[in-house]
Amino acid sequence: MLDGHCHLVPPWLRAAGSVAWSDSWFATCHGAAHPRFASGQDVVAELDREGGGRAVVFGWPFSDPGLLAEVNDWVAEEVARHPTRLTGLAVVNPASERAASELERCRGIGLVGLGELNADGQGFDLEWVGGLRRALMACSDLGWPAILHCSEPVGHDYAGKGTATPDRLWRLLGPLLEEAQGLRLCLAHLGGGLPLYAHMPEVARLCRGLWFDTAALPYLYSERVLADVARLIGRERICFGTDFPLLRPSRYRTHLEAIPGPDGRDPWLEEATLRWVAG
Repeated sequence: MLDGHCHLVPPWLRAAGSVAWSDSWFATCHGAAHPRFASGQDVVAELDREGGGRAVVFGWPFSDPGLLAEVNDWVAEEVARHPTRLTGLAVVNPASERAASELERCRGIGLVGLGELNADGQGFDLEWVGGLRRALMACSDLGWPAILHCSEPVGHDYAGKGTATPDRLWRLLGPLLEEAQGLRLCLAHLGGGLPLYAHMPEVARLCRGLWFDTAALPYLYSERVLADVARLIGRERICFGTDFPLLRPSRYRTHLEAIPGPDGRDPWLEEATLRWVAG
């Protein structure tokens, strides 16, 4: 297994009253009676329950640059404890003047990508200008993968849904893909359903230059959605991501089995995730 979407939160930020809870997006998303948090060891243990493998891990999209740096340091330490099992990404706030220097610092401590960025939680403009452009162009120059939180424009409401919907993404992605041609960008949560518009030829062309992950899929879509997306844009553009600890890998089984492989489990999903992470 290669899980491309796992969140880590340091133990000292989990308790009510910590500085993390002053971040409105964090408080909204973790305001349930029993919020779920994970360490690197928790991710490795979950992988082992599924037969082994590796995971891509990153912190939380806090808005405060100082808090992001603190969490990036801890994520790097967790990756160093499990170097054969975890790959770490940095999280920065593109709206901050410190974003570029933080990316360079994180490169020095062993992190190898960017994300998950969140325009709603971090307050940056979802446009190909300013801070977001600078951050993603830096990733392109570094050869790093990046991941961006996306949301569905319709359907049920839930904590953390956000407004990064396909119509807004469409306006962002055209100029992004034209300028940052080497960027390996993954749109989380199936890009808020963007690939389902790929019956339009121009949307299909755009989607074939991106990756889309399965994070939180069982909460949002029927079991046939991956078969439809694979048919529309190619299964090589779909990455496996659980959003652990929100969901465990076993929750995805029926969705994955909707696209049977020639010999039972088809390795295409791991291969697509690896191409996004490693190029």
